[in-house]
Amino acid sequence: MKKIIIIIFLCPLLLLSCNKYLDIQSNNRLVVPNSLEDLQGLLDNSKNMNLNYCGLGERSSDNVYIPLENLNTLAVESKEQYLWKETVYNYANDWSAMYTTVYNANLVLEKIEAIQRDSGNVLDWDRIKGSALLFRSAAYLSLLWTHSKAFDTNTAKTDLGIVLRETSDFNVKSVRSSVEQGYNQVLADLHAAEPLLPTEATHAMRPSKLAVYGLLARTYLSMCNYKQALVYANAYLNIKHELMNYNDQGDVKASANYPFAIFNRETAFFTQLRSSTVTAAYSSIETLLYLAYDTNDLRKQLFFKITKGIINFKGQYTGALALFGGIATDEIYLTRAECLAREGKLDAALADLNLLLEKRYKTGTFIPINVMNATDLLDTILLERRKELVYRGLRWMDIKRLNLEGREIHLIRQGEDGQVELKPNDNRYAIALPDDIIRITGMLQNPR
Repeated sequence: MKKIIIIIFLCPLLLLSCNKYLDIQSNNRLVVPNSLEDLQGLLDNSKNMNLNYCGLGERSSDNVYIPLENLNTLAVESKEQYLWKETVYNYANDWSAMYTTVYNANLVLEKIEAIQRDSGNVLDWDRIKGSALLFRSAAYLSLLWTHSKAFDTNTAKTDLGIVLRETSDFNVKSVRSSVEQGYNQVLADLHAAEPLLPTEATHAMRPSKLAVYGLLARTYLSMCNYKQALVYANAYLNIKHELMNYNDQGDVKASANYPFAIFNRETAFFTQLRSSTVTAAYSSIETLLYLAYDTNDLRKQLFFKITKGIINFKGQYTGALALFGGIATDEIYLTRAECLAREGKLDAALADLNLLLEKRYKTGTFIPINVMNATDLLDTILLERRKELVYRGLRWMDIKRLNLEGREIHLIRQGEDGQVELKPNDNRYAIALPDDIIRITGMLQNPR
């Protein structure tokens, strides 16, 4: 039988980088995949599996500021989304991209059960099944963060969640689950994937136990389950703990347009957010956030450039304009520091925070933080989390979970008709589903 799916290595124009990464192509006689090689080929299709995670939340967050003169040139849909207005938009969007990932993962999970698992293929069989489970869970988590309210133990059973597709059959009707059901499925997939995957992958585009631990830490953090988030942050850092030193030209090219290389040594699992003019060179970082960086903080010059008064972000871990949304070690240190602080383990939390920041400041200028009480330390960690992980697709969910505990984060933007405010726990934190999906399926739309 002729091979219908071929793994190739190429120079990724999509990422505007000369680094090689995994992709696939198929011939004109594409048929249903039935071999392990075919199934791996589907999962190695990085465009569908790695490169299109939800970006709507990031562009809706307080990281992004668009000057009025730029806002007036945006398409109506983009402008209304930026101002959190009721807007009608259709299928070519975050929702469609993520359900392409879910479809491919489900197809692999169905087809692999027809292939006998034996001593000659056990490692490949396990890895492929585990990878499909992880990709599905990552897609579901991205959708939950974007289109559902934060996980609230008091309302999660009734709050509208996402569609949990259990099959690749298009004829099965789409039905919205609850938020609780959605998170339970994410956790179930990740826990099922963990024993099937290698500790570290042969390539950052492929899933691994590290990716599982990073996603579990993310998931539990977004559920405000800090005890379990700490368990999986520890599991990750027990395996991978190296941080880049931003002073080291071997890690960072300060003079480059994009200082950080794709697949740098902090990256454990590579995904990126869907492209958007709102979160690219067209927009500005929020001014007060930019001013929060110390003069000796190398992130100020490595993350940002100022052009005609616009503070553009350039610190992507993609090595290009596209925004990084994957799992990296700096995020896990900050997750662990936050969880430790919440447990009252202040010395351990400070140790993680200072370890990270020392590698972000100019050599010899960093003065270790020595916060005396738990409240101040947690505030400091949360600020550094925002500064370190800006434009990573994390802030929207952070705002939602932190407002559940009463932090009163108010978002304000300037529109043509004056200021627009998004108050804590507003229904609009669950971004509306595409209008055509609502029309076709008859599912309930998110309340506004």
